[in-house]
Amino acid sequence: MPRRENPLPEKGIEAVDIAAESFLRQMIEAEHFSGVVMVARNGQVLHKRAYGPVSEHFKNRAADRFHVASITKQFTAAAMMQLIETEMVQLDGRINKFLPEPHRSAIWETVSVQHLLSHTSGIPDYAVTRDYYDVVDGWAFGKTMDGMIREAMTLPLDFEPGTQFRYCNLGYTLLGEIIETQTGLRYANYIKQALLDPMGMENSQIHDERYIPTLDDAIGLRWDDELGCHVRDDVASLPVTPADGGLVTTLDDFARWITVYKFMEHPKLSTASLERMLAQAAPSDTYRWPERNIRGQGFYGLGLMRSGDLIMHEGSIVGFRSFFLYSRDDDLLIAVFSNNTYNNVFHITSGLLGIFG
Repeated sequence: MPRRENPLPEKGIEAVDIAAESFLRQMIEAEHFSGVVMVARNGQVLHKRAYGPVSEHFKNRAADRFHVASITKQFTAAAMMQLIETEMVQLDGRINKFLPEPHRSAIWETVSVQHLLSHTSGIPDYAVTRDYYDVVDGWAFGKTMDGMIREAMTLPLDFEPGTQFRYCNLGYTLLGEIIETQTGLRYANYIKQALLDPMGMENSQIHDERYIPTLDDAIGLRWDDELGCHVRDDVASLPVTPADGGLVTTLDDFARWITVYKFMEHPKLSTASLERMLAQAAPSDTYRWPERNIRGQGFYGLGLMRSGDLIMHEGSIVGFRSFFLYSRDDDLLIAVFSNNTYNNVFHITSGLLGIFG
């Protein structure tokens, strides 16, 4: 196991690489990029800067907090692996055993925890709009989340569990329900206590119904061609729930989390559990994310995408786009957190990989 000898990034301190800066300036010109970017190798920051507006009136800063959407899923997966280690949950156990009674469905009798984690459950994802939805800025809590689950409980599975990969946000919503039911804690509180605090991620939290924005939180925007400026994003998209996309974090905090994969250790998670998260869990012949497979045929593990030596995930919610990749061979992290839904964060990330990879 590598020794922990590389320093973590200094909070908020910017660094500029000429080639990266030139490329990102092109992205500003081409698609009005707004957000923050970090490139780090061997624990040393090569490039870390903020671009564009944090709101209608202020500029982004490198230390600002961003919603990173489905990048959250690896934290939900890590939390589940903790529960599995303590035998509160079994990876191959049926979800009806662990869900709260009102959210158990006879249709899900053969669906396991691993099926939810690997997007192989066959459970249909939630829809963009429904009559019962009460969605504010893309966020769904309380009765709306309950309605999503109850609707899914009545729908037939799209395929036999374990036989196909099909991305399902609702599966992670259900995992959040399992975490709350088995621990007796709110999902946000459990993630903070069990995962974030032990890694010193003091500027990170989960956006749930009790979330209160801080002055350091970026506001979700989009580019308006007609007005020729960034405006608050109000375009309908899939609503987000805490366990499938609620993480709010900074570049520096996220770099701390990535050391978990570098050293394959976390204060409250075993190496075996981390290795299980990184192993293939979905059938490769049904995995459909070809534009994300940078190095060879990709696959999905538990809460993470893999492609060659790369660990990756993207995120997309109202007002925000995010993508990160970490090369285990090169100890290279590239993280792009955007608060402009116009941005193609995968294109930006892969462009930076072409410079540093």
